[in-house]
Amino acid sequence: MFFSSIRFRLTLWYSLTLAVLLAASGVFWHGYLSRSLLRQMDEKLLAVAQDVRYFHREVAPPAGDEHCPGLEGFVLRHDGTEFVQILDETGKIACTSSNMDSFRLPLSPAAQLHVRHGATYFETVSGLLPSPLRLLSFPVIEDSHLVDIIQVGESQAVMAHTLGDLRQTFLVFSPLALLILIVGGWYLAGQALAPMARMARAARQVTAENLSQRLPVEHPGDEIAMLAENVNAMLARLEESFRRIRQFSGDASHELRTPLAILRGETEVTLRWARDPEEYRRTLESNLEEISRMGRIIEDLLTLAKSDAGELPLEIRELSLSDLLQELYLQGNTLGESRSIAVKLRLEVTEEIRIRGDELRLRQMFLNLIANGIKYTPPGGEVEICLAVRQEEAVVSVHDTGIGIPPEHLPHIFDRFYRIDKARNRADGGTGLGLAISKGMVEAHAGRITVASTPGKGSTFTVFLPLQGPERPIRPA
Repeated sequence: MFFSSIRFRLTLWYSLTLAVLLAASGVFWHGYLSRSLLRQMDEKLLAVAQDVRYFHREVAPPAGDEHCPGLEGFVLRHDGTEFVQILDETGKIACTSSNMDSFRLPLSPAAQLHVRHGATYFETVSGLLPSPLRLLSFPVIEDSHLVDIIQVGESQAVMAHTLGDLRQTFLVFSPLALLILIVGGWYLAGQALAPMARMARAARQVTAENLSQRLPVEHPGDEIAMLAENVNAMLARLEESFRRIRQFSGDASHELRTPLAILRGETEVTLRWARDPEEYRRTLESNLEEISRMGRIIEDLLTLAKSDAGELPLEIRELSLSDLLQELYLQGNTLGESRSIAVKLRLEVTEEIRIRGDELRLRQMFLNLIANGIKYTPPGGEVEICLAVRQEEAVVSVHDTGIGIPPEHLPHIFDRFYRIDKARNRADGGTGLGLAISKGMVEAHAGRITVASTPGKGSTFTVFLPLQGPERPIRPA
């Protein structure tokens, strides 16, 4: 559990990164210092060689490998650590410094090639001294001819000691620095994750009974605060869903309990008091009405359940929306005649409108809107069906001159079992699910539905459907 925690993993990756950076930094600075010291040594050897050239050409060199007169004093006037050797044009030793009693500076083939072409040559020679020797072969050119070769060498012991001290410093202090940084990283990781720990404790206290509780948002704007805000938004949606489920369950139970109570009451009364066949017939007819009502409720609930699960069967194919509305207009006329309500059709298009969709579901949805308009419009009123096309969408509106919907009810008009006037709606045989089903069918076609209403003047339901239809069946919100 400890090793799988985010704090441990953050500290581990932080420590590994720092260790790699420290190692890379040590290698870089070691290489940089090594090159810098070597460059400084080469510059020093070159300067000494130039001075020796001047000194050697001013004082005549002796024959053989005897010391040049004054060469010892010249070397001592410098720091005395250089080894100086002068060769003639044939490579024969002309003179050497006195600190070279036990050895001679070698002239490698590469050095010979360079100096014969008039170029200086630096090299590192091992085996002559306990430490490697840095050697410069410097040509002396007069009248385009090689007359002498000056070799200047110096031990790299001081440079090796300096680099050794640097390595020792890194090896001693890097682990200590890394340990301090690991402790600091552990502390900083704990501080950074402390808000998440508090969020986790608060989340453990959230249950189905207290979904109103929210996670703390301590520093708005940072990543953890964004996470807390998203979780709080999710909790708000869950709370709303639970509220709807509880309301839906209660409403469904109430809607089914009412016809069952009527069935039971009428049956008990009939069995107890009825005597002639006509009374039994009236009771059976009433029972059949309640059974039909329960059947409609159950069928609507099943449709809504399939819609919520994204399993509402849709047979998407091309159809004529113009012809469909013509047929619904004729059916609406039939429904409105008995209530003295005129149903009109207004087409704001100049050609037949064809869309892709499920004709049966669209017919059910539009007929429901038309039937609602007729149901809530008093005698002498009218219901108008309008078709238009706007920006690749078919726009169908159903306007009535009925009683209208108060503004406070508009946000809930598509909720399940929501009724503005429950008594009148039950008398008319409604279940309170028609608009919810209509909205689900519209969303299954990748469309949307809106409502606008003025109390006492009427309502307008507007459906927007894409002409190309849904790419695939869409799960309604």
